[in-house]
Amino acid sequence: MRSLSFRTGLAALFAGLLSTSVFCAELPRVAPGEVGLSAERLDKITAVLKNDVAQKNLVGGVLLIARHGKIAYLQVVGARDPQENAPMSSDSIFRIYSMSKMITVTAALTLVEDGLMSLDDPVSKYLPQFTNMNVGGAVANPAGGDTNVMQLVPANRPITVLDLMRHSSGITYGFFGDTLVKKAYQNVDLLSGKFTNAELMDRLAKLPLAYQPGTTWDYSYSIDVLGRIVEVVSGKSLYQFEKERLLDPLQMPDTSFYVTEPSRKSRLAQPFSDDKVMGVDLTMSDPTEVRPWESGGGGMVSTAAD
Repeated sequence: MRSLSFRTGLAALFAGLLSTSVFCAELPRVAPGEVGLSAERLDKITAVLKNDVAQKNLVGGVLLIARHGKIAYLQVVGARDPQENAPMSSDSIFRIYSMSKMITVTAALTLVEDGLMSLDDPVSKYLPQFTNMNVGGAVANPAGGDTNVMQLVPANRPITVLDLMRHSSGITYGFFGDTLVKKAYQNVDLLSGKFTNAELMDRLAKLPLAYQPGTTWDYSYSIDVLGRIVEVVSGKSLYQFEKERLLDPLQMPDTSFYVTEPSRKSRLAQPFSDDKVMGVDLTMSDPTEVRPWESGGGGMVSTAAD
């Protein structure tokens, strides 16, 4: 994650070595040596982070390591908000971006375990707009010249739920790469305005796939599509379902899509003022601004303890 969000300091630093099902918030604190870790070597990680803060490559961060059901190392470095010079705290709330994906997939897997859907189900069973998808490819321009044009061919088979989970759906992201399909994603301004998960599906389904389903791994909006399926199958919003089935049972009170309470807003980690744009026209989200969209692929916030 260093290349994308290292300078912003918005990715909390986790080293998950848990070997029990005890919740992190309840874990006892012990010295690293008590669980077979070296305090001296762990301190070298902290030293690197502190140097990154001094070099202004990192705003701040939280490093938490737990092993055998015990917290063995917890360090806080840098600032929570560089504009206010507010120090980082262990309960600071971070945008977790694509770590949202594992929560969405876990939510979907609970529905599979409940027998309410199958990994082999076609996406179109729940989202009919994905019934007849085309795959875009580049061919020589028949009008001549050295430019290519897009050629659409029907998908060889339907996209499945499993394809979404493993990023082999043929759906892509438009904020990196320069293929004709990725440029098509950019040209429609996919994330403009205020929209719901359902409305985003309508936008995505109108775009061509970048690859035949099941053939190619490509980081994508697939998990956003999966999040919408969770809504359709459960009859609840994505956050409502995740809160009831995952976040509350696992005691993750600070994991959500938006931060609205004043007490939580004051704990939100913020980037450098000149470092709020990532990739092609991808502006850093503002979790304090509540929108209809709950991005299962990258919209959640959380804490190191959660």
